[in-house]
Amino acid sequence: MAAKFVPRRSHRDEGNIEMARNHSPRHATDVLVVGARTTGLMLAIRLARQGLKVRIVDGSPGIDPHSRATLLHSRSLELLENLGVTETVVASGQALRGMRLFADGQLLNKSEDPPVDSPYPFAIAYSQMEIERLLAGKLQELGVEIERSTELFSLDQDSDGVRAGLRNHDGREELAEAAWLVGCDGAHSTTRHLLGIGFPGTQSRFPYILADVVAENDAPSDAWFYFLHREGFLIFAILDGGRRQIFGNLPEDHPAQGQPSLAEMQDIVDRRSEGSYRLSDPRWLTYFRIHYRLAERFREGRVFLAGDAAHLNSLVGGHGMNTGIQDACNLAWKLALASRGLASAAILDSYEAERRPVAERMIEGSQAFTEPGEAYPRMSAEERDDLIKSFQKSPDDLIAFRRNFEELDLDYGTSPLSYDQGEELPEELRPGMEAKDVAPLLRDGERFDLFHFLGGPTTACCSSPAKPVAATTPVPRPATRSISMSPGSTFILWLQNPAQGLRRMGSRCSSIRKRV
Repeated sequence: MAAKFVPRRSHRDEGNIEMARNHSPRHATDVLVVGARTTGLMLAIRLARQGLKVRIVDGSPGIDPHSRATLLHSRSLELLENLGVTETVVASGQALRGMRLFADGQLLNKSEDPPVDSPYPFAIAYSQMEIERLLAGKLQELGVEIERSTELFSLDQDSDGVRAGLRNHDGREELAEAAWLVGCDGAHSTTRHLLGIGFPGTQSRFPYILADVVAENDAPSDAWFYFLHREGFLIFAILDGGRRQIFGNLPEDHPAQGQPSLAEMQDIVDRRSEGSYRLSDPRWLTYFRIHYRLAERFREGRVFLAGDAAHLNSLVGGHGMNTGIQDACNLAWKLALASRGLASAAILDSYEAERRPVAERMIEGSQAFTEPGEAYPRMSAEERDDLIKSFQKSPDDLIAFRRNFEELDLDYGTSPLSYDQGEELPEELRPGMEAKDVAPLLRDGERFDLFHFLGGPTTACCSSPAKPVAATTPVPRPATRSISMSPGSTFILWLQNPAQGLRRMGSRCSSIRKRV
């Protein structure tokens, strides 16, 4: 069955549908999530915690046993804390605290990463397989079962909802109805294909080899190793449990078929690292290609794309899984408000407006970190020197790089939800910027962690169209108050004058928004 659609109209027009119509009790499912990897699991959890009726299906029989993505960056750890899993991740994983750069066997740069301004100042090495196990357990606690071995094969939608053809492992077919559908079904997304959304981009001309192994050596276990060599580059990424995920490019004419052997990987490591790393206990050996792709759009009517279904980048830097987690968190609260009739569907326009620039930047950043390693064998001596110098950063540049690497410097200033009234505000208080901890604003110095305060299922941090609390001078402790205005919604209030009582901090979501 081919996908059918109502005539195209702008998402803005969709947003003009009455709020009451957004909340459609006739649907047995509010949101159908296609794909139960990290992005889909995170989305389903966030939606279920908002009280939405969620179904989540996945074509595979279970969690992929391979390590695949290996890092959880600071921003993702912040988002996971609210689910109660970050403590497990930090305790079981390995903090990434630096990088060692080698060129033709010589150690050229040894960076020690400064902590970033986050409750989680370092990325944590933790395999995708393990985080999916944690998230699947949390979803089950919420009463939502993952429907495994269930594939999407058709898709139809109109202004009232979505009808999805599902086929399970024994061939039984079902026409499932939902108010919304989100395709979190990966690089080869069936959802994207059925929508007819293009996935333009490029593919590296080099095949790659990857191994999840134990690499015995006395090298530090909390640093990535980046080896530049006359035949290509090689990266030793860290994994939880003291293992390494090792990958590098191969010659263009390498057949890269079947499964590589441990001996082939050992031979490459011996040549490019020129060290004494003995590889053993392989859990995963594979060839692959790197793609840089971005979906033409992230939304078609009532259907959305998130995670790898919407964007692909190099595994160098470990941002793919993290960007998908952030996609899920960004979309979930907006879908919840629209589904419950608490906001116009126009709020959903902000999903792509906010997340597409992030995906573009992640793709560009991963290319910038990958392609020089591929080009190194063909560089002149001067070009090689320039490349090596680019890894040597000043303290200020290193902090900026670290914030970018940990995905903490997102800017949603161009979002339709960011309303700039033309006020002169400090840089950190511009619309769409990260809401900072307000502890420095309290005279008694008592800790008031805004991040933890805004950790609930639905959060918004707004400033009043009138002058907000003086953000550059301390205010008395009694001036800060908080109150839950409705289940799952948090507002910050302040006491402008004891005689006037509390005022809500924001009649519109404007000058300060918590990054999601």
